[in-house]
Amino acid sequence: MFFLPAAKNEADRRLERCEIKRRLTRKLSQRPTVAELQERKILRFHEYVESTHAHDYDRRAEKPWTKLTPADKAAIRKELNEFKSSEMEVHEESRIYTRFHRP
Repeated sequence: MFFLPAAKNEADRRLERCEIKRRLTRKLSQRPTVAELQERKILRFHEYVESTHAHDYDRRAEKPWTKLTPADKAAIRKELNEFKSSEMEVHEESRIYTRFHRP
């Protein structure tokens, strides 16, 4: 059977993905039980757990983003877009999925 280079690469990728999927499925199906993990001293449960009283305090957070001006927001978007286009490492085939924000 004759494969074009691109088709061969695609077939190789599919075969590799199937192999990885098979291997991971097998690993997940052979996971040890909790008893086995305890026996091998990998997992340990304590009979006694100490807890203390926590002081009540205001858990509301400051929201600095509500105080940004439209110019501040535009500057942040511009900086983020510049980072995404020049510094951020992205796989060549995934570059088309990079989301840029409106200026």
